[in-house]
Amino acid sequence: MIKYKYGDRMKLVGIVERAYYNKDNQKIMQINEAIRKAFSAYDEVCLIGILPTNEKAYVDMKMGEDLITKEDKKKLDYILNQCDGFIIPGGSSWYQFDEYIMKHAIEQDKPFLAICAGFQALCSMYAVDRKQFDMTSRLNHDRHYGEQHLYIHQNQILDGTLLKKIVKDSSIPVNSLHHDYVNFKFHSLRISAISEDGILEAVELSNHRFGLGIQWHPEYLMDKNSRKIFDKFIDSIK
Repeated sequence: MIKYKYGDRMKLVGIVERAYYNKDNQKIMQINEAIRKAFSAYDEVCLIGILPTNEKAYVDMKMGEDLITKEDKKKLDYILNQCDGFIIPGGSSWYQFDEYIMKHAIEQDKPFLAICAGFQALCSMYAVDRKQFDMTSRLNHDRHYGEQHLYIHQNQILDGTLLKKIVKDSSIPVNSLHHDYVNFKFHSLRISAISEDGILEAVELSNHRFGLGIQWHPEYLMDKNSRKIFDKFIDSIK
């Protein structure tokens, strides 16, 4: 793990804040606490929450509808330009807001890690048919949903991928917190991992410094493979 040294520039990692409801049913925006804890171990990293610039930018994704205004983009671009890397975390859905951030990361060759719903958003960006509204299918069993800190199934890691170079293993155990899964064709993304029952579990951008999307939640497991993924993500930020 890289340690921050005096005089070095701190690495600013932007993370999308998600909407949650408190006991009074009031919507609040916050950073995923498990991810905050995971990255607090890196002395050279500062996390910054990225908030939606308007309410429309944070509604469920609608294909072909531009919900981010010109003024919103100016605000977002200013924030995104300050960040060295990005985390697109899990959630109940994904938004145009998520895709805008990943597009910035891809265009600027900045490292990004997309988790669960973020992974599905990344796949959606490269879907062959972007006119589809429902870009996922519902799982009809519980092999992909369980306690966040427990292993649920094995993932096969494909040879020649960034993920294989990171974990250095052909199969790893993962947790699983998703009811939906990617069921559509996409282009320009390389498949990195598949579950033991054939569900897509990870994709990556081959020509990007670090562009990885994973369906499981390493921030809750924080096992050796989770740390390897986070270490490589941080190491890839210049």
